[in-house]
Amino acid sequence: MKHIRKILILLILLIPFNVFALSDDDILINSKNAIVINLNNDEILYEKNKDEVINVASMQKIMTAIVGIENIDNMDESFVIPDDMFSNLDPELMMVGFDGGDTVTYKDLLYGTMLKSGADAAYLLSVKISGNESEYINLMNEKARSLGLENTYFKNTTGLDEDGQHSSVSDMAIIFKYALNNKTFKEIITTEKYTTSNGEYEISGPISTAHKLDMTYFLGGKTGFTDYAGKCLASFGEKDGVKFLIVTANANIYVDENINYWDHKVLYEYFMNNYSFKTVIKKDDIIDTIYTTFDEEVNLTTSKDVELYLNNSINTKDLKIYYKGKNELAKDIKKGDKIGKYIVEYEGNIIYEEDALSPIDVKFRLKTIHKIIIGIVVLLILYTYLKKKKRRRKKKYR
Repeated sequence: MKHIRKILILLILLIPFNVFALSDDDILINSKNAIVINLNNDEILYEKNKDEVINVASMQKIMTAIVGIENIDNMDESFVIPDDMFSNLDPELMMVGFDGGDTVTYKDLLYGTMLKSGADAAYLLSVKISGNESEYINLMNEKARSLGLENTYFKNTTGLDEDGQHSSVSDMAIIFKYALNNKTFKEIITTEKYTTSNGEYEISGPISTAHKLDMTYFLGGKTGFTDYAGKCLASFGEKDGVKFLIVTANANIYVDENINYWDHKVLYEYFMNNYSFKTVIKKDDIIDTIYTTFDEEVNLTTSKDVELYLNNSINTKDLKIYYKGKNELAKDIKKGDKIGKYIVEYEGNIIYEEDALSPIDVKFRLKTIHKIIIGIVVLLILYTYLKKKKRRRKKKYR
């Protein structure tokens, strides 16, 4: 029965999405936590318990690696591993296989940490940089705070389950996105295979597994697994110029050993096949018209084109676009002050919002009609003055 159930689940995952007109609610993944981000505009396309505080296993080695990269002066610096370096590590952890007496470089340790998910590589990296793992963990937590992460705290460098250590898929997405902006990190994570500098260890990364599953758009990622965290995966990919970042956690390994990859395949292909960019607001479109306290008319316009990555079934004519904010601009409002928001809504759901800024400094201004009236009054006064002056001249010469 278990085998039949497993086959049925895999068949569901392998059905091409373009056969059905699916809604986002119909996305079927095994992972209990997930987030999908369109990196082109940083839009969250899909979320599932994204802020739940959970264990994320070896996905946290993304933080281990980026902290290392930012604290290494020479990636090619080599050193000999002490004989007792790994005696305190849990032997059940994933290892590259480094041993006492091996000569390795920082680059070897970083590739071993990210591609092989080697606990030996991650631990040695922390000791070489900070002198001990505890001090290195402090650096990781400092980086988490600097990124504004509220659900993340590290207690080791490997991702091994430990009381008090936790994160969320949304926090991991922030860490991953930050790390991808680093050239060295991106070079490492987009490598399929790597041979250590001493030629003794050949390491394969997640790209190998993804490509075997026909995920040609998969550019790199970091896996993770513990009993508490389930199968996890953070990855990024691209198709037709659209870039995605996906983080999933808590998938059941007993369904399939690659269930984390299958979930990513489902998510990638759903959004790649069923979504596209659509221009919903054009630069200088007038969203609304309001008034100042001086009864001056103010047109609220957008400063840029707004393109959203939307389901192909959505007609842009069905979008509700409006301004929500101050109905009247007081005299203390300055140009650039936030006065409200421009909102795009579809079927009662807000799908985009942007700060609306005052286009003017609010101050008394004469309207055209006022200027005309004043001009007429001035002319009448001038005419009256000249007429009186002419009369006085006539009296003088009589």
